[in-house]
Amino acid sequence: MPLSPYNPGETRSSVLAAIRDPANATAWERFFDQYAPFLHALALRRGLRREDAEDVVQTVLVEVAGKIRAFDYDRTRGRFHDWLAEAARFRINDLFRQNARREGRELPLPEAGTDPAAPGDAFADAAEAEWLSLLRQRALERLRGRVSRRQFELFHAAAIAEWPVARVMRTYGASRDAVYQAKHRVTPLYRDILREIRTELDSPPAIPPPSPPGET
Repeated sequence: MPLSPYNPGETRSSVLAAIRDPANATAWERFFDQYAPFLHALALRRGLRREDAEDVVQTVLVEVAGKIRAFDYDRTRGRFHDWLAEAARFRINDLFRQNARREGRELPLPEAGTDPAAPGDAFADAAEAEWLSLLRQRALERLRGRVSRRQFELFHAAAIAEWPVARVMRTYGASRDAVYQAKHRVTPLYRDILREIRTELDSPPAIPPPSPPGET
């Protein structure tokens, strides 16, 4: 399955302008690049138009950035991506309501007050699916830099795309033994990287507060 990274367009500049922290610009850029694809994909998955998905990205990341900067994130309340997803839930529901009012129709929102951990919560299920998709994409991107191109191609085709071995052999001109060796050797590394990515992204970014005026 080909990787299709999120293209932020002008949203990234809008978010960074709203945060307004030139002392930590690089850290905030990384913050945007880490979490915007998750929020954008989740909004699209829930049925919003692309321009509304961009609104979700901007609104949620600016809100979350303010809380992180004020050290107002309670780490005991659970995983960081659950917190992001709940912020997205409220904004997505707001946009559905706004669109419904503009179009003169009623739109029931049965999930508006649902506990994100409750069984049968469709929004939480969608958020978890998109989060896992992001983790896997980031893990594959990092894996590319740690193995040879040949190993990556054989591993991706056999283990990720789940092609039949005969198709992998035919496509890449590889022996059966080479396909099995690539899958056997790279799979543990991929799993380790996936754990790395999960730990990194499910913790709030460590962005220091700006220095007081006059300090260097």
